[in-house]
Amino acid sequence: MVLPEKFDSGVHKLMGEQLYERFIKALDEPAPVSIRVNTAKTSLTPAESRTVGWCKEGYYLYSRPQFTFDPLLHAGCYYVQEASSMFVSHVLRSLVDRPVAMLDMCAAPGGKTTAAIAALPAGSILMANEPIRQRAQVLAENVAKWGSPHIMVTNNYPEDIVKAGMAFDLILCDVPCSGEGMFRKDPAAIDGWSSDNVDNCSRLQREIVTQAWKCLKPGGLLIYSTCTYNASEDERNVAWICNNLGAVLQRVPVQEGWGITGSLLPGEAEPVYRFIPGCTEGEGLFMAAMRKGENDILSPAKGRKRKRQQQRGSMKKALPVVSNWINNPDDYEIFFAGDGYRAVPQRMMPLYELAADSLRILSAGVTMGVIKGTGTDVAPSTQLALSTAYNMSAFPHCELDYNQAVAFLRREQIRLPEGFERGFICLTYRNKPLGFVKNVGSRVNTQFPAEWRIKSTHVPDETSRPHVFLDGPVG
Repeated sequence: MVLPEKFDSGVHKLMGEQLYERFIKALDEPAPVSIRVNTAKTSLTPAESRTVGWCKEGYYLYSRPQFTFDPLLHAGCYYVQEASSMFVSHVLRSLVDRPVAMLDMCAAPGGKTTAAIAALPAGSILMANEPIRQRAQVLAENVAKWGSPHIMVTNNYPEDIVKAGMAFDLILCDVPCSGEGMFRKDPAAIDGWSSDNVDNCSRLQREIVTQAWKCLKPGGLLIYSTCTYNASEDERNVAWICNNLGAVLQRVPVQEGWGITGSLLPGEAEPVYRFIPGCTEGEGLFMAAMRKGENDILSPAKGRKRKRQQQRGSMKKALPVVSNWINNPDDYEIFFAGDGYRAVPQRMMPLYELAADSLRILSAGVTMGVIKGTGTDVAPSTQLALSTAYNMSAFPHCELDYNQAVAFLRREQIRLPEGFERGFICLTYRNKPLGFVKNVGSRVNTQFPAEWRIKSTHVPDETSRPHVFLDGPVG
């Protein structure tokens, strides 16, 4: 691998001869393949795999299957995530022991968001925000497939969140960076590297953290993360946060066998955590956890409570119907928003009310369905089928074989067995919901989002079909 000269000389000086040699050698080796299992949807472990030490739901696979063609990926039974990034799970389990309100400030594509909600104590809620609109749509899709009803997805800049008066116990700033940690996995990242971009990223990272700090409650925890190696975006930025914002670094227990490296600056022993290929089995990552002082002042002004759109006439009549679509409906506030219904957990409502006043919300809780016709006909959404709150007895189910499931995920026409009545039917693969169709008699109309469809026309044969889990029901 040919590296930019300035990067190569800089990382050589930073790492020292022995670590540098291990690092350079690892860059010419294949990147490990890893996934994180959604234990809220399945208790199975992947076939032909071994565990990721710092994440109990994480697994290394011995080969890379064609993930796109695995319906269980689309059903949210697992997430394809680089192993180093799963370290956020260990940090949260080590430092958070009570339910919290968390903000993931720069959350796309959703790997750390979904890892976080799985690791946080029961009762926690999470606002996953992404400033870039196209990336925010990808985030919303991945969160929907993961299926947790305790996540709200927003598309706003950090300063907008401050202005909205939001306050959080825990904030993750997985900040935009120069991407040096992706050189092995994405060689195109090499072409985009420059020392000027490193400087620009370092400044932007400080700006993002400064805004996040204003939203962090006294005593709250901030996790700072990059996928890069240089000290400007890593150790020096952490030192800046501590010196200028008053953050106090927190120590996270790690095992020696994990190969995690600490600070690379001479004479420093601050608790920061580096993942370097050749030492750890994963890509480049830097992470540090910092605590805000108990006496620090919460900066944002109090937001206004928004009056939600009133539910009138036939729309209000639909409420008892959609309430039966989720388990434990009394735990949610179900209301009309936009062109359909949302079920938002009661404990999320204060946060939702603040966000709804001035922020762009893409999803919150469970997206139940959209209004059709006069308002009494509500079409159930794919997000409902994928949610772990979905009541499996609410609709008839039709189990698909592999080829049928892939056809459905392509939005192709499928044929139902005889005996199904007209109306909405939930399609499943290995007993896991994929989405809905509407049986109109002569045909079925798919409800699967066009933007989520599998675009490739290739269908793997029996020898190349993805088998992340062994055949059979996915319990």
